[in-house]
Amino acid sequence: MKDYPAIQPPIVDKAPEGGSMPYVRNEKLARGWAFPGKVGLEHRVGGLEKDCVKGCISHDPANHQKMTDTRAAKVAKVADDIPAQAVWGDAEGDLLVVGWGGTRGHLQNALNEMRREDKKVSLCHFNYINPLPKGVRDIFAKFRRIVVCELNEGQFAAYLRQNFQEFPYEQYNKCEGLPFTVAELKQKFESLLKQPWQTTNTPLRISRATRRYAGVPDAATTRF
Repeated sequence: MKDYPAIQPPIVDKAPEGGSMPYVRNEKLARGWAFPGKVGLEHRVGGLEKDCVKGCISHDPANHQKMTDTRAAKVAKVADDIPAQAVWGDAEGDLLVVGWGGTRGHLQNALNEMRREDKKVSLCHFNYINPLPKGVRDIFAKFRRIVVCELNEGQFAAYLRQNFQEFPYEQYNKCEGLPFTVAELKQKFESLLKQPWQTTNTPLRISRATRRYAGVPDAATTRF
């Protein structure tokens, strides 16, 4: 623990000149921390919407919109403090395998074997999802085909379509309560490398609800 940087919350000890405005934010959109009941820094706490500056309870529609936008912007700014997205393997090629979470070991082992066979395949494995790291669009643009591998029905693929609609995504999903195997991953990746290159978005095994959420028409081709 001694090697971790010190946690330094933005504690406010005294009211600024002109009085305390508990919802004023700094350049990272973070508010100062004032302990409840401290003289000169009294403020309301609780789950009801607050005024964007004064901190009093607000039912104003415009204030609610502003607070909603501010919270989203605050989350988005986290991308400034996390590592840019990296690629394992070559920076460009025929197939980019996308994964997240605990699938990395199997994906990387499968690609290790394929790269030894001189296949132009690389791995883009995500440790951060919301917000996404910087550099994702530039990475995706350098590959002829992208396949998103998930041990679910394709939630991350739908999220990527929402954020980067200009790219077509293949999917490889498994919901058997078991991890991927290297053999089945290699079989899937090799079959994709043999297919003609195309630019249409053709989701694999994706539900109608997920297609609608991602903005993909119901008539989109579904291949198994």
